[in-house]
Amino acid sequence: MSLRYYQFLLACLPLLGQTACAQPESTAVVEGRMVLHPDWGDQLYLLHPASFTKVLASYEMPVVDTIAVDADGFFRLEKHIPDGDAGLYILVSQPRHSRFANALEELPFRENYLLIDLQPGHRIELEASIDRLTHSVQYRHANAETRAMQELQEARMPLVDQIEAEWLANGQGESFQWNVHGNDTVAAKVHLALDAYLDTATALLPVMVALRLRAPGHDYRDRPEFFISVADRMESLYPGHPWCRELKAHLHPDHLPVLAGERMPDFALPTPQGDTLHLSDVQGKLIIVDFWASWCAPCRKEVRGTLRPLYDRYHSRGLTILGITIDSDRDSWLNAIEKDGAIWQHAGDLLGDASPVRESLKFDTIPACYILDEQGRLLARNLHGEELRGFVEAFFRDLAK
Repeated sequence: MSLRYYQFLLACLPLLGQTACAQPESTAVVEGRMVLHPDWGDQLYLLHPASFTKVLASYEMPVVDTIAVDADGFFRLEKHIPDGDAGLYILVSQPRHSRFANALEELPFRENYLLIDLQPGHRIELEASIDRLTHSVQYRHANAETRAMQELQEARMPLVDQIEAEWLANGQGESFQWNVHGNDTVAAKVHLALDAYLDTATALLPVMVALRLRAPGHDYRDRPEFFISVADRMESLYPGHPWCRELKAHLHPDHLPVLAGERMPDFALPTPQGDTLHLSDVQGKLIIVDFWASWCAPCRKEVRGTLRPLYDRYHSRGLTILGITIDSDRDSWLNAIEKDGAIWQHAGDLLGDASPVRESLKFDTIPACYILDEQGRLLARNLHGEELRGFVEAFFRDLAK
């Protein structure tokens, strides 16, 4: 560390209870040191998302300041924060020859941004590596919201590490598509960690960031009831806030699947025997509607390891299963039914991903299951393995009381 920096620190020490390095009440300060990298530039850029939708959107957050980083890695920004401009800012670094100051690195383990809450009169002090800001930062001084947002980033580390391991194993090629890689179990653990925070949190900025990390594409279809509850809480705490209004717009019923307690929309599909089956014709005290395909290994595993044992045990007590294929090849569909011992009712239009039923229910991935009561109202969705077994067992246990 240079002599000049020691002199700077000494000059900023509190003097007998006085505020260190007094700054105007309307000014926020961000300062610290970067570990430099030869392939990365010597500037930092401060971005300010204009809306909830723009948070962490690459190329879409305007640059509001440029901060020089000296040869020793030190930088300091004094930012006047007018009324109404306090809140979430993004500190970004860029590779040396980058054309865009507001680009976000696509590889998660190389993420080049920091989420900071800038408030008048506040100071943030940090150290980080300029080529990997997100996962190298250490805050020496920061407010609670800034620290909370960094903790949310750290909650993603199991998935980030796993993606990096895949990237290294696949030769570090430019064609590596991390978004279609990743271990589902690891991703589920990350989702659980973010959801645990969202379940009780009340601070506006960290909650909004957690939502963006949890649903980068504003896709809240996997747990719509949960996300609606989060949106309702934030709206009650911050009435009229534009970001809360944006979140509610993303959670409009037109964007979501059927919600718990609602009736499953009726549909009609061909059966393997050539008949037409209406969902409303399916009877049972508990109905599992399972969307699957012959080419989907997790689907086939679910049929053999979970659905068939449940069917054998509980069908006589009122459990009904309806399998709906996302296949486009009839022979593959029928062969999989026979091979896996899926002896319940089946239907499918053999239109593959273009199936209108799939589009109307607004789900992307399979296996996808909807658990209905005898009136066709949704009880739960997308339970698998042990979670599905536990739900079915509890249902029939309570039914027997």
